[in-house]
Amino acid sequence: MGIDAALGRIQQILTLQQQLFDPAATTTQGTAPGAAGTAAATGTGGGTFANALASAQASTTGGAPLNASGYVNPLANASVTPERIDQGVDYSGSGTLGAIGPGVVTQVVQTGSGWEGGGYVEYKLTAGPYAGKSVYYAEGVTPTVTVGETLAPGQAVATIIPGAPHGIELGFASGNGDQTSYATANGGGYSEGALTAAGVAFSNLVSSLGGPAGLTQGRAVTGSFQ
Repeated sequence: MGIDAALGRIQQILTLQQQLFDPAATTTQGTAPGAAGTAAATGTGGGTFANALASAQASTTGGAPLNASGYVNPLANASVTPERIDQGVDYSGSGTLGAIGPGVVTQVVQTGSGWEGGGYVEYKLTAGPYAGKSVYYAEGVTPTVTVGETLAPGQAVATIIPGAPHGIELGFASGNGDQTSYATANGGGYSEGALTAAGVAFSNLVSSLGGPAGLTQGRAVTGSFQ
């Protein structure tokens, strides 16, 4: 969603809130923008303020509901099958990957990255419980953003390449500007196939937002995540 559209949604939410506390505002200020605002103001179409507000928020976040943390499920607009947890979480599938929360894009590689030669995109979260942490989407992905771009929760960041041989991987990045994962650079190192604490932390985050957790497969957790 573009900045203008996002601002329009925010204005719609503010208008709906005003209608809740001051019903007379509908007659003095005119009809609220958008069909949801009209239904809430007039009581027609079975709409309620709560439903209209939820609809406006969902539109702003790409259809993914906001968690109390201000984060959204990054897989809300994708159809995926969870695979193992290692540095991050592996998935196969198709669709669009969204930003977990507000952030800024710090790295973009369309193809030929250090992650199985596929695409790579990284962004730093700027709000919420993981503010300051960086997130990567790698391998069978095509980034749809540019470095320096400001992200809203749920904003499209990359698309999954259907049938990509290595699938995709999502996880916490080191934030060092070199495509390394948190597990490798900050979490005690990574050995191929190991179940890392950073990978488990990311899997738990996705699960808390309504997405599918990765597979632990009975392995012991290695390393640390703070």
